[in-house]
Amino acid sequence: MRLFTTELRRFWGRRITWGIAIVVSMFIVFAVAITFTQVGDPDIDRSQQRERAERDAARNTESCSDSVLFDLENGNGDQFEGESELRSLYEELSEEEFREYLAQGFCYSDPAWFTDDNTFYASILLGEQTSDWSASRTSSNEPITYRQGGTEIREARPGLTGILPSISVFFLVIAVVIGASFVGAEYKFGTVENLLLWEPRRTRVLLTKFAAGFLSSAALTAAVLMFAFVVFYLLALVKGSTDGLDGQFWSDLVATLFRSGLAGGLFFILAMSVAVIARNTTASVGIILGWFVISNIVIEVAAKWFRPWELFSNATAFIAQGDATKYEKINGFDQSVFSHGYLVAGLIVAVWAAVFATFAMLAFNRRDVD
Repeated sequence: MRLFTTELRRFWGRRITWGIAIVVSMFIVFAVAITFTQVGDPDIDRSQQRERAERDAARNTESCSDSVLFDLENGNGDQFEGESELRSLYEELSEEEFREYLAQGFCYSDPAWFTDDNTFYASILLGEQTSDWSASRTSSNEPITYRQGGTEIREARPGLTGILPSISVFFLVIAVVIGASFVGAEYKFGTVENLLLWEPRRTRVLLTKFAAGFLSSAALTAAVLMFAFVVFYLLALVKGSTDGLDGQFWSDLVATLFRSGLAGGLFFILAMSVAVIARNTTASVGIILGWFVISNIVIEVAAKWFRPWELFSNATAFIAQGDATKYEKINGFDQSVFSHGYLVAGLIVAVWAAVFATFAMLAFNRRDVD
């Protein structure tokens, strides 16, 4: 426990930790300030704007319902199979009941989609601009399937596409830098030898560093993301709208912060492991960020089979609660389709971290530290 608390104090006492947190926070404040000058006037006549948007949404819903009914009545409903079992519902319900079902689900149209102003909606922090988060979020979680040339294809859901999930990927880079320097600096300044004189059990030393770094990096990632949410939310209160932020939104927010924190902690372990193996901060950062830059090119050109297991794409899917993808040969062409869900994606990221941590443990135990 004493060693663990020492590593915790060391993490939070490092200048690079606070320096990065302050710089990132300044960028967030700057982004909010720029957004403030670009968004609309909060004193506009919202009642007329809302009425017009609601009429447009109702017309769009009615048009979609007419199209679905026409396709089902004329035997063209196969394209909807696997999405909401529309055909069986069409046969069971009256036309009025079926239209009501479509209006709440498959053909749902949010009035916010038809709002023509540049109001900053707080819902954009997690996803699309909407005045009914639960309705929009529920429909986006349903499987997306369709038929192409007689083959049923399941598309990958993008998950949450808002500001916070998008910038969370940038925080993974921060976790890499902090994780690599956490042990790389000790190799550089020769303090590893002194630590092992105090605690000679190398496995315990490294596991403690992993645990303290994981928890601290997870907390730092979640805290800075929460700061980003707070300042953008204040912007929506002062010069925007918080319409649509229901219980589901707040649940999604907490879950997103939690998943982002876990991803940040895992990337800390990954970067620290590479730094232990390479005994160098720069090498660790270069290897991981280099892979981030070239991975898509390598996979597209020479290793399409590796797409479902790629580190950063799985981390992105996990944070956004979306689906990871793979390539399938469909009608003679490689097409990106659903591979696995976000929980499996998170597990794959954890396996990446565990594998590198294992190699780091072996290297740390079997060779000299000088």
